[in-house]
Amino acid sequence: MALASRTDLEARLLRVRERLNKLELEALLVTHIPNVFYLTGMRASAAAVLVEMDSVTLITDSRYITVARSLADSGSSLKAIRIVQVVDSYNETIREEVFQRKLSRLGVESQNMTMKEALWYGQELKKATTVEATDGLVEEVRILKDAGEVQSLRHAGSLLASAVPLVLDLVRKGRTERAIAADIDRLLVTQGFEGRAFETIVASGPRSALPHARPGQRRLEIGDLVLLDFGGIYDGYCVDITRAACVGPPGDEAKRLHEAVLEAQTAAIAVVRPGNFASDVDTAARDVLKERDLADAFGHSTGHGLGIELHEAPLVAPVNQAKTRATDVMLKAGMVFTVEPGVYVPGFGGVRIEDDVIVTLQGCDVLTEVSRRLAVG
Repeated sequence: MALASRTDLEARLLRVRERLNKLELEALLVTHIPNVFYLTGMRASAAAVLVEMDSVTLITDSRYITVARSLADSGSSLKAIRIVQVVDSYNETIREEVFQRKLSRLGVESQNMTMKEALWYGQELKKATTVEATDGLVEEVRILKDAGEVQSLRHAGSLLASAVPLVLDLVRKGRTERAIAADIDRLLVTQGFEGRAFETIVASGPRSALPHARPGQRRLEIGDLVLLDFGGIYDGYCVDITRAACVGPPGDEAKRLHEAVLEAQTAAIAVVRPGNFASDVDTAARDVLKERDLADAFGHSTGHGLGIELHEAPLVAPVNQAKTRATDVMLKAGMVFTVEPGVYVPGFGGVRIEDDVIVTLQGCDVLTEVSRRLAVG
């Protein structure tokens, strides 16, 4: 796995520190594991980072201490990173670090802290440190991908696109959804991915009308629509794609649904460019489906951000009564997200077409460029 460059890591920390300064915080305790990876380059199931204005402390346990020290010594990682090994527990070790650093105002990631932990820190640190809740502070930085991330995501998108013809060849009469899903998972590894980014979706016939159906033992039959949604992890980054297939020649209704979704996705991608809002992308897709009398068949958002996590900012969704234009996300170069309109007809089936795009200065690039036709298996 390629490590983030020292330049990229330090630039990320600079943007985090700018936000800390605005909030008048001396430090941020980072406990969300994807954010730990983003700020240090270390992948682990348990770790924490204390980000101060002039230093970074990586706190981890004996399972990862050797990896942490090698990162600190690596020319590709942060300079002057402090490594602290957990003693007794993470919370107690963090408490001692906060005391030793004499921090008076500490930010914590409220979305990743239980009420029990929040109460514990508040009680343990109250004599010397004020604990302030922050929400999405690092995630605000992650929304714009840097050069290293873009390189990984572009390559991952290309790998995923190259897998699509092989996946479509798996769609044959008599095969079970679960068997096809297992083959897709193996294929992702042979294509060069570390593994799947989420549980692969294979849904056939009437079950394809369930947007997130889990693969079952149903055997594919002639005339079935088949929904295939799969993705992989490469260099720690997620990519995601969905295609539709038909077992045997598609009927008129299958063709109608697929043509409508393809037109909706094309319209949505066409408005992906800097200055537009994420909701504009969603609206473009919904307007097409409304014209096709399929508005009620599309119930989910048009897309979601991609990166270290499968679902991150920006959310490509409508602006409703609880979400004003002021809180909508304006698109900027470097944002990466899916565009995935779909329609679902209970008792018959559904179609979703999904691709990953990156916003560029000129508009956008599709990272998963491969045929969107209704495949016939």
